[in-house]
Amino acid sequence: MKSSHKTIKARRDDLLELLKNETSLLVKEISQNLAVSEITVRRDLTALEKMGLVRRAHGKAQIVQKTGTEDYNEEIEILKSAIAKKAAEFVKDGDTLFINTGSTALSSLKNLEDKRVTIVTNNVKVANLDHNPNSTVILSGGEIRFPKEALVGDIAIDSFSKMSSDISIIGCSGLSIENGITTPVLHESKINSLIIERTNGLVIVVADYRKIGFSSNFTSGKIKDINYLITDTFASPEVIREIEKQGVQVIQVEF
Repeated sequence: MKSSHKTIKARRDDLLELLKNETSLLVKEISQNLAVSEITVRRDLTALEKMGLVRRAHGKAQIVQKTGTEDYNEEIEILKSAIAKKAAEFVKDGDTLFINTGSTALSSLKNLEDKRVTIVTNNVKVANLDHNPNSTVILSGGEIRFPKEALVGDIAIDSFSKMSSDISIIGCSGLSIENGITTPVLHESKINSLIIERTNGLVIVVADYRKIGFSSNFTSGKIKDINYLITDTFASPEVIREIEKQGVQVIQVEF
């Protein structure tokens, strides 16, 4: 029987705790301590190594020593990067793409490779990225809100209302059955709603497990507005099932 996501996370947490108390351990030793197969241990170590939490050499594994919340933050960034990479796979050459101010949505642009696209966004940080020289980047205009560097207000709304996209990638602060796609900023929620409304093709929401099942202050769209939700395997299985019942196709990147 396939293990639940909670079970996998708990086992990997136990593995990390075990390594914290030892200089290094063989796969066989970890297997015996955790009472799981060596195949399972190797799979977990591969995932944790991708996250930068463990290091493997000469058949042994050891913890990567970090301080404070550095390891947690790095894990989150790796999850977000994997989610962004998967979202970018849906963008086709020649597409017009809307993205909002979400950091994961922005990160998806780094994975477009050689695709020639037109990007329309209210995220000023898009100017800091490298783009295909044959692509076009359009900023909506509007009032810049710091520290997110988000363009909002009537000018931004007017810009999006006069354009449409083939696909949209949207980040959020919360995603729940009760309140849909949510953000803590009213001005941004208006832009996000317009992005959804003006998308002719796929609406893709990108959100790591911390956002799933949670709500922020202002609603940008309903669950039924979403074509694809891309998240990770640590997201609540119960909430994911409810989201799927609303007709959303859910993709969970694995670690």
